[in-house]
Formats: sequence, C-alpha cells, structure tokens
Amino acid sequence: MTNRRKTNQPVTKSDDSAAEHALKISPANELTQVHSIDPFSQHIKQLATAYQGQQIKADIRYKSSDFIVNELLSFEPCGSGEHLFLQIQKTDCNTQWVIRHLQKTFQLTSKDVGYAGKKDRHSVSTQWFSLHLPGKEVDAHLLENEQLKLVGFIRHNRKLRVGSIKQNQFKLILRNLSAMPEPALIDKLMTNGVPNYFGAQRFGHQAKNLALADKLFKQQINIKNREKRSMAISSGRSFLFNLILSKRVADKTWNQALDGDALNLAGSHSFFIQDKVSVKEQQRIDKGDLHICGTLLGNKASEVSQLAKSLEEQVFSLYPEWRQGLQRLAVNTQMRAFRCMPKDFSYQQKDNQAQIEFSLDSGCYATSVLRELFDISDIASERAQAAYQR
Repeated sequence: MTNRRKTNQPVTKSDDSAAEHALKISPANELTQVHSIDPFSQHIKQLATAYQGQQIKADIRYKSSDFIVNELLSFEPCGSGEHLFLQIQKTDCNTQWVIRHLQKTFQLTSKDVGYAGKKDRHSVSTQWFSLHLPGKEVDAHLLENEQLKLVGFIRHNRKLRVGSIKQNQFKLILRNLSAMPEPALIDKLMTNGVPNYFGAQRFGHQAKNLALADKLFKQQINIKNREKRSMAISSGRSFLFNLILSKRVADKTWNQALDGDALNLAGSHSFFIQDKVSVKEQQRIDKGDLHICGTLLGNKASEVSQLAKSLEEQVFSLYPEWRQGLQRLAVNTQMRAFRCMPKDFSYQQKDNQAQIEFSLDSGCYATSVLRELFDISDIASERAQAAYQR
C-alpha cells in the first residue's frame, strides 16, 4: 500500500481524425475502434449501464421548471470581508453567461468573480457567486432580470472557489413514462449507487468540446482563450474516464475492487493504492465506506497498478496523441470515484408522470442517475438541436 494522495472526489475530419479512434463497448465487452462521421456525438448512449432499467422511456426538461437544482456550499460565509457572496436563481442560462452579466453589471474583471460549480442551462438552478468588492457597497438587486433572481447575499473574507460544494439537491419532473420502475431496482440504486459518469453537459452541444479537444491534443489548433482551452481539456479527460468506467461497468468490476485499484475514503479527498484486495476492503466498498477510483489523465502516469492499470491502458493506448497532449499541456493527473451515491432519494409517480428528488456530491451528474432507470429523451436538448440545424 502506498501513501495517501489527493483526488478530486469529495473525492471529453481529416486523415488523422478522432473518427479512427472512437470507442464503443461491444457485446463481448471488448473495446473496439469504429469509424464514424461524427465519432463523439453518441458517446453517452454507448456507455454501459449497471442496471437493467433503460427499457422505460421518459422525457426530461420539457420545461425548465422540470429540472430544479439547489447548490449547498461546503462552508458558511462568515458575514464580513472583501467578497460579496450572491445566491442567485437562474433560469434558461448557463453559469458562464451569469458571470459575464455580473462583470458587466458591477464593472468587474473575470478574476473578480467566483463560483463553486457550473449548472445546467436548461434548468431552474440556485447557485452561489462571489464578487470582489473591497470597501465598496453595491445594490445587489441590480443583477436581476427575467432570467436572474437574487435569493440572498452575504459578505465573506475569501473568493468562492470551484468545488466548494457540499451537495447539489435535485427536484426533477419526468413526463410520458412508458411504465413504472420496479421498486427493487430503485432500492438497488439507492444501496449500491450508480456509475459516476460525466454527463453530456460536460461535452457541450453535440459533443463539440471533444472535437475541439482532439484538435488541441493533436496540435492542429492553439486555443488562446483560457476558458475555452480549459473546457476542451476537461472534456477530453472526462471522455477517457468515461470509457474506463464503461469498461469496468461492462465487466461488472466498477464496484468490485481489483488488485492495484485506487481506493478513496468516502467524504475525503485522498486515495491509496491497494496492491492486494482483501475481503475486508471489499466489505467496506459494499457498505459505501470506500470507493474505487479511476484516473483523470494528466502530466503524470496513473498510479493504479496490476490488473487495474491494464484495464486503463486498454483505453489510453488507443489515444496516444491525447496522452501526449495532456502531458505537454501540464495538466495535473487526478483521480475520480467510479461510484456516485444518491442521498435523500424519493420517487413518486402518478400515471405517466413522476417526481424524483435526490442529492449528489459535488461533481456528480443527475443525468447519470436517471440513465440507470430510464431511456431518457432530453426535450430541451432536442429543441436546441433542431434550432441549430435550421
């Protein structure tokens, strides 16, 4: 066993195109290469599921109010200091748009505005932002418009940093359900958790962030915009992580530890390598005390070893230019838990409409929970796609 390390878990067409390296899971649970005109757009649909709930069809985000998110910070603002914390309810706009609106409204630079995490555009989301306003009082209500509502504000002595989230609470309405999920399936999901995939939001409209990442890693483009470059890098790393996790789900080892796996203590930011997995470690995984981790590839090699490393290499070896690009861009290698554990889960269904509520730790995606129960049609995304094609 090695010393503990840090992890991000409370604990993304030419002759050399990514189309030649697009991956999917075959019926034989093998990683294969397939040629496609659009190699990334079907990424989420091709990811393996842990449970057999996808026969039930359901629509999400028919209206923005069908997808409600409430962000809970991991700390309490102290009430005084140079930074004004704003709790804002946003509707039908993304987090970056809100940041630009705050900069313009209060005449600030991008460095003056902080946030804890990004939220879905097609939703009604309540989240926190911070404004660096030393010795300056402003009317916080000036930010309000048809899409933004001020919920509350308070001072703090430090800027709000990405990841400073205890939980995100979700209240979702599902429509046009073709059936009702079996109670036993819901119980299994609550007990065992779900694969901690990065959701479609991570990869942008039509997964275009992945096409951008492919060109960046292959040195076909140079992205000067810091935000855009960061988005492409994050998408690429998330894509590779999803493929590793999908392989483990298909092999039924996403919650069954292998020799050489990285294990994360639930609720912590550290991990250790378990060279030889014993019954004791597996029992702690089954109880939710430990989570198996996968690598978010960066400038250093993954620390997992033995069989766990062999499985990761099946993915990384298919993307040598991506690996080289991440090393060249000096992105820190990190670990992410393979499992997400929904909390405070409730489900109510009447006829073909259901209301589902749960809380997730920072970095987990609600859509990754839903896809284990339903064959989801995202109505808001479909409308955006149709408008884009006009």
